[in-house]
Amino acid sequence: MADHSACPHPCSSCPWLIANHGKPHPHGWYTKANRERLWAKLRRGDSMSCHPTDPDNPVPEGHRAAPEDSIVKECTGALVLQQREVMNFQAAKDRGAYRKQHPRGMTLLGLAAVIERVMFGGLMGSLKMTKPDLNEPVGHDGLNWVQR
Repeated sequence: MADHSACPHPCSSCPWLIANHGKPHPHGWYTKANRERLWAKLRRGDSMSCHPTDPDNPVPEGHRAAPEDSIVKECTGALVLQQREVMNFQAAKDRGAYRKQHPRGMTLLGLAAVIERVMFGGLMGSLKMTKPDLNEPVGHDGLNWVQR
């Protein structure tokens, strides 16, 4: 069975890598607007593929697409952001404190989806949760993380 889990570190083309924020790209992958679009899904518990491994990811003409037989991996940068928010939620005194301290954080359903994967990942067809270093140099505007 193929391993679709996230890599140990974000790839060099990850839109969540802080070093990539604002870089020019023909499809605007590194714009704040694109990250906002992606985060709107992630904060609700969706997962995201690592685009360079995903043959269904549209690429501009002249750029190399992932081979059709690629094993699609989960985006490590996205996973780090979601797992950080679970940690932030656990550190808050209650739901209201989390929302006040992290207004752009995950929804309760999103947090539940990530926590469920941590607890039961790999069972009943769900993807086993990879546990990358949460201090990777990734981020998004309005998400707060203090290295631990």
